[in-house]
Amino acid sequence: GARADHLALRWLGKAGSVRNFTYRDLAAGTSRFANVLATLGVHRGERVYVLAERIPELYISVLGALKQRCVVSPLFSQFGPEPIHMRLTIGAGSVLVTTPGLYQKKIALLRERLPQLKHVLLVSDEAAAVPGTLNFATLMRDASPVFKIGPTAAEDPALLHFTSGTTGKPKGAVHVHQAVVAHYMTGKLALDFHPDDVFWCTADPG
Repeated sequence: GARADHLALRWLGKAGSVRNFTYRDLAAGTSRFANVLATLGVHRGERVYVLAERIPELYISVLGALKQRCVVSPLFSQFGPEPIHMRLTIGAGSVLVTTPGLYQKKIALLRERLPQLKHVLLVSDEAAAVPGTLNFATLMRDASPVFKIGPTAAEDPALLHFTSGTTGKPKGAVHVHQAVVAHYMTGKLALDFHPDDVFWCTADPG
């Protein structure tokens, strides 16, 4: 489209590094991830969880999983192992995208108790393989940047969020694809977004 080469996402690293993504970049990256899921045999309606700091791969995974018509559930990166285990179990998560540090601290010891978790994808610059996981960058490199989204109904589930669990077991709340209409109108009318505005959100997506 006309805005394909417009800046869509700018990531600022702790050490001063900068990564820029145009809408064309995001389109290709999210299609690659949708193809990764398809190649792994992850089908429409399966739950894809994301446990990561605010890195570009988090957003690429979420949008790519939605393209494959999976249901996406973001996990708060500060959660301990048990809250993570509970949410993965309730939602029967079959895919998890995370980082090596978070995996070793919060997931590795849980794997035997998560029989439904078929694939763990690690976002890492290191080539060294971690047993029981797949390398996100390698899978993305080998995937096609072209993906055709299948038929999607307005009421198809898109996101799975959880209540805090402070008064008992966390409860899953499903949001459907048509909810994006409310998101769009909130941006347009409540937040007053304009085409060249820069939007910063400090909150963790989880």
